[in-house]
Amino acid sequence: MSFFNKIFLIFSLGLVIVFATSKFWIEKPVIEWDVTLYYSYLPAIFIYDDLKFENPVEEWEERHLKQKVVGDGHSLIKMTSGLAMLYSPFFFGAHACATLSNQHPADGFSAPYRLALLLSALVFMLLGFWFLAHWLQFFFSEKVATITALLIFCGSNLPYYTLVEPMSHVYNFALISMILYWFFKYLKNQHLGFVVCIGIAAGLLVLIRPTNIMALLFPALFLIHKWKTLNSKKVIQHIAIAIVLAFIVWLPQFTYWKYITGDWLVYSYTDEGFFFTDPKIWKGLFGYRKGWFVYSPILWFALPGFAYLFIKQRKVAAYSIATLLITFWVTFSWWCWWYGGGLGSRPLIEFLPFMALGIAAFLTASAKWKNWIRLPVFASIVFMTLWGGFMNKQYLGNVIHYESMSKELFWKQFLINRFVEDHNKYLDHPDYDKALRNEEWD
Repeated sequence: MSFFNKIFLIFSLGLVIVFATSKFWIEKPVIEWDVTLYYSYLPAIFIYDDLKFENPVEEWEERHLKQKVVGDGHSLIKMTSGLAMLYSPFFFGAHACATLSNQHPADGFSAPYRLALLLSALVFMLLGFWFLAHWLQFFFSEKVATITALLIFCGSNLPYYTLVEPMSHVYNFALISMILYWFFKYLKNQHLGFVVCIGIAAGLLVLIRPTNIMALLFPALFLIHKWKTLNSKKVIQHIAIAIVLAFIVWLPQFTYWKYITGDWLVYSYTDEGFFFTDPKIWKGLFGYRKGWFVYSPILWFALPGFAYLFIKQRKVAAYSIATLLITFWVTFSWWCWWYGGGLGSRPLIEFLPFMALGIAAFLTASAKWKNWIRLPVFASIVFMTLWGGFMNKQYLGNVIHYESMSKELFWKQFLINRFVEDHNKYLDHPDYDKALRNEEWD
């Protein structure tokens, strides 16, 4: 059994054990806030037969279904339907179980449905891990690729969004990992099967969160770089096929918008938008409210790793850095740059595969150093990974506040999984009204 297979088996068993023993589908609401918005298509169509929500039930309000009103007063689901498509096999299984059982109501929100959504996040996390590790093997050894995938999971905010809150991020992380793997397989062998997989996955990725289209910049740049070595006529045909498949994935969404509003294309966020000339990149990456590097400290090792990668594989480093920089600009240009409640900068979770390149490069480089340098570095990697994992536990217990962390509170709670004295005094609450107008407040 290969090194990866051994680690993957242990990793999978560990996750399943934690999943089964935690029973968050009993302890937590699971289907609420943003999850409800992504998920609501399924119960609205297949249980309540009320996609326009003309006869709302109390359950929807309890789950915080906040719809947008567009046009002539049309009530519209704010989120697009991509995640509902990925939820759907698990939803149908849960609905069948609830319908055949007298223990739980077949209402779309009881324990079987909550279990199903959490199970779907677990499955996509395992898929993401597998594809990420195998994609990294195009550039690094099997051992480095496997350890990097493990560090990315354990040292980031992925555990919380895998086991507790099945939002879009784990699914997008898996889809990007899949696309990158299939794309590099395609570069070696222009097989139509890879094109079909990429087209469908890319359609879903962008349908779940349209700004995820930025992740496609990396393969696009690589394709341009490799263009002279490929059969250009065949590749153009394959690109066309991929675009058509992605469009087909989007057809249900266009149909929904047409059905509700009469228009094929609708901006469902209404008054919410971007301030591209004033992105809050520093706050989003390094601020204590939600900083990506603050709440996923393992990512610090990617920075020197990219320098090493640039020396060894310049195109890989340049294209990944370009993708990340544009992603940072767009992500933190959003009016609510901290993205409401969440652990760390959650919209960047899906882009962890690109940071994995830097971490893998750093591991490769540091493995060649002398012991007196290498051992302290490895110890610091272990510490940062465990610290990042521990913050998932702190967030689960509300020790890390969902949106109002400050520098003072962060360090007072350092490695402490309980509320410190005067915890609320150190909270720094955001001002949503001023943020919506892009006025200074933080």
